[in-house]
Amino acid sequence: MTGLILASGSAIRARILTAAGIPFEIMRPGVDEDVLKREAAAAGQTIEETASLLADAKALDINAPGRVILGSDQILALGDRAFDKPQSSAEARERLKSLQGREHRLVNAVSIVQNRAVVFRHLETPRLFMRPMTDAEIDAYLDEAGDEILSSVGAYQVEALGSRLFDRIEGDYFAVLGLSLMPVLGYLRREGMLAY
Repeated sequence: MTGLILASGSAIRARILTAAGIPFEIMRPGVDEDVLKREAAAAGQTIEETASLLADAKALDINAPGRVILGSDQILALGDRAFDKPQSSAEARERLKSLQGREHRLVNAVSIVQNRAVVFRHLETPRLFMRPMTDAEIDAYLDEAGDEILSSVGAYQVEALGSRLFDRIEGDYFAVLGLSLMPVLGYLRREGMLAY
């Protein structure tokens, strides 16, 4: 397989593709996500529509004729409220306090672009049930996990210490991590880009 571009600077998305044995090149899109989110909110778009819009925009931002470009976006939804990545440990602490003992969703959108057109979209919404935690437990987790959790919209990484924070997770594990892998693999197989 040749020609896949990952339109993302996300380390976890790159790790997912690498572990699946998919050769790819990383190109970071120049999309201003904050502007697009504000415009989507002003237009009354849902969290799911916004995630798809962002995945499209990231993939369409890469100008690479003849190449297959993969864009993805993930938004944490607590009820009707959407969250961005925390900017500080203090914000991560507040995020975990608001999520503990409650259910939230991780809306994961995938878009594939070829020749400046979106040719594939997929939306996955795993449900996560964070266990009730004391302030001391949250502080202990944040101390041990370190600043790396600031790269996660939920201030946790379920593939690492963050797994301790949950009672259960319903849905696609890869979508929880940030990239719905199985639908992407299915698309690449259908297009003859994977041998199996």
